[in-house]
Amino acid sequence: MTATMSVLIAGRNARELEELEQMLLHQPGLSPSRRLITNGHSDPLHNVTELPDALVFCTTGAWEHELQSLDERPPQGRVPTIVTGPDNTAIMRTAMRVGARDFFTFPVQKPELLESLRRIAREIQPSSEKSGDLFAVINAKGGSGASTIAASLAHSLVARIEDRVALVDMDLQFGHLATAFDLQESGSLIDAILRADNMDAVALEGHMAKHKSGLHLLGHGSEQLVVSGDVDERQLQKLMLLLRAGYDHTVVDLPRQIDGITGILLEASDRVLVVMQQTISHVQDARRLLHYLTRYMGVPPERIGVVVNRWDKKLALTTADIERALGVENLTCIPNDYARVAESANLGVPLLEAAPSSVVSRSMVHMAESLSGKKVVQQSGLSRVWRKLAGA
Repeated sequence: MTATMSVLIAGRNARELEELEQMLLHQPGLSPSRRLITNGHSDPLHNVTELPDALVFCTTGAWEHELQSLDERPPQGRVPTIVTGPDNTAIMRTAMRVGARDFFTFPVQKPELLESLRRIAREIQPSSEKSGDLFAVINAKGGSGASTIAASLAHSLVARIEDRVALVDMDLQFGHLATAFDLQESGSLIDAILRADNMDAVALEGHMAKHKSGLHLLGHGSEQLVVSGDVDERQLQKLMLLLRAGYDHTVVDLPRQIDGITGILLEASDRVLVVMQQTISHVQDARRLLHYLTRYMGVPPERIGVVVNRWDKKLALTTADIERALGVENLTCIPNDYARVAESANLGVPLLEAAPSSVVSRSMVHMAESLSGKKVVQQSGLSRVWRKLAGA
């Protein structure tokens, strides 16, 4: 740890606080202090004007109220937290549920506590390492197939490029990407956003549904009505930083709307894929969306790609017509194979598994190569078996 990290040790047992403070005193990169809670509040950060970088919270017999107080803090008032308490599975599980990074029982082992704090320090200090790519996929017109493109792209990046990939379904009300992989929606997206301040890569992965290919999916499958105004934009930005730090590529399927939430993701994306189909009405809507992206949101044109889904060379509207109308070059055309794509979606089997030689599958793998800058990994029969076992 190069920069000094402030650590507040709080609780109601003065002996425990003193013991922990002695462990952390004179440790490089740590500035510990302690706070004996005597004001009747369970919240260890009640009336703390300057939040510490990390909190070590010593629970007591009133652990349910104490941990609940952590869970009830607003997102901007949370800090990475380590919890100590009696050797009790219920306490440990509750601590993890409310966002604790680690749980230790007394007597706390000094090396384990220091290692936990070092992990927190690495997360909150700026990193010089390159973060993973962020690809945003959005429909120019409703029903153009952006969700199918996002799912197929993410799966191709995992299955053929063999990169570590997260797929995020940002449709808060009608998201359905989990069904494309025959996965159960966990409703964890909103929870992950709320807990972004207190999560590390391991905790984030616990919120995600896992496909056997190795793809990780984060979506909102709850019946609870959520609108974009319910999402804390600062927390969403932190979640995206966590995703980019933990994955080679993050593919985000966006709803067809421009608001604060989609704006954050579109502006931060390394590549925005605008999905349309081969009709005049799609061209008109795509032109309007491109105008919004470049004029009002400041997305550079070179970061925007136009994808024509269900392309049919027999139709009168040509690629040259679309490029001229939109003022773009190098369209990406995904050929029409509606029957196979629909069957794949109904079965919950990715098209690359159901029909690996189809024209759509080949086009999506080519897109994955282009966006990742990598070539398809040639797999032997043994490696395919190993990957299947590892993903199970």
